[in-house]
Amino acid sequence: MRLGLTFNSYFNLTDGPSIAGIQATLGTNQHQVVDDANIPTGVIESYPNITANQSFELGPKEPDIDHCFIMETDAAKIPLDTRQQSLNMLASFFHPGTKLHLEVHSTEPAFQFYTGKNIDVPAVPSEGIEARGARSGFCVEPSRYVNAVNTEKYKHMVLLKKGEKWGSRNVYRAWQD
Repeated sequence: MRLGLTFNSYFNLTDGPSIAGIQATLGTNQHQVVDDANIPTGVIESYPNITANQSFELGPKEPDIDHCFIMETDAAKIPLDTRQQSLNMLASFFHPGTKLHLEVHSTEPAFQFYTGKNIDVPAVPSEGIEARGARSGFCVEPSRYVNAVNTEKYKHMVLLKKGEKWGSRNVYRAWQD
């Protein structure tokens, strides 16, 4: 049996409808290269125009990111259960206007970073919910390598056999200056 879990928590540190103006810092610039259908090819290389641990600004339309970033590029070092490993800072964010900060830490070897180009949430006036559109939030999703189950050299990090344990730790830390 193959089991896939997806957790999509969207964040917006601004006081407006867009993530524009947020300062982002990723703990790595290594990412999984994707094909024309956005399926990872198994190749890991540097993401263009992002330097690990250096801040860049999220604008109204750019950068447009929806990729799996890799913290541990040596797949052989990644066990099923990472809970005993040290937490790594995957990404941090700051908005100078609101003074809000967000840090995402995990023992997972990778994370999906998505800048929300395809967000399209309709309003629900009866519940007081406003519509949310493109780039109204961003996601940072700690994970294993995307498509690992279908890539022989990565399969060991996601294939759970009888008697084995899988686990990880994730910490989302937020505060305001």
